[in-house]
Amino acid sequence: MTRAWLSLLFASFLIKTQSLERLKPFLIQRKMSCKEAWSLEEAEQAFLQIEQAKRFFISRTACLEQSLALFLFATSQGKSIDWCVGIRLAPFASHAWVEAEGITVRELESVQKYRKIVEI
Repeated sequence: MTRAWLSLLFASFLIKTQSLERLKPFLIQRKMSCKEAWSLEEAEQAFLQIEQAKRFFISRTACLEQSLALFLFATSQGKSIDWCVGIRLAPFASHAWVEAEGITVRELESVQKYRKIVEI
């Protein structure tokens, strides 16, 4: 759970200090250095660890922080996963999530209603 908590901390720091445009090259580089893809099962197990770590985190942990933390958790182990950010227009909303093996990881709401604007 320590790695999950540190991933949340790093994700929160990056979101608060970097614009998405500055963050993208860093995330792409991390993903490119990964040797293999994360399986859906591995991603779901890590998701549960992130969920547990959120209880001990003092800052906001919404979909953006949580999905980025999961991406950072995976890439810290040399495994790649897809990080996605999408929007919908009516009513306007944004959402962030991760995908493993082309499948969304532990999403409660349907991401099909969102148009992907970022996929790393």
